[in-house]
Amino acid sequence: MNLRFPISINNGKLTFLNRETFIHAIEDLKGDYYLELHQTGVRSPEQNNYYWYCVELLSESTGSSKEEMHHAIKKHFKIEHTSLLTKKEFAYFIEDLVMWAADFHNCYLPDPHGRGVI
Repeated sequence: MNLRFPISINNGKLTFLNRETFIHAIEDLKGDYYLELHQTGVRSPEQNNYYWYCVELLSESTGSSKEEMHHAIKKHFKIEHTSLLTKKEFAYFIEDLVMWAADFHNCYLPDPHGRGVI
């Protein structure tokens, strides 16, 4: 089992960005575990701009607001915080998003490779 929770560390104090989610995920666990920390290598500004451009195109195509579409995307791909994905994870996510938009919404997004995003 591999659980992942976004945290912040400041002045030696660890804070969960969504403590309720963490508590709910571990409430039924039993046994010994270890905690492993990985510093996030957040997505690039180009990836972020491309993502929000895609969200805008999808929201126009479906009649949803950008915020509604952003939440629908996160729910579909089971991503709690897109901003915490590494550059590599975000690149895979973008490729999946482009295919999902075409397959399920008949919305064809610009090629991220041609835009230097991936």
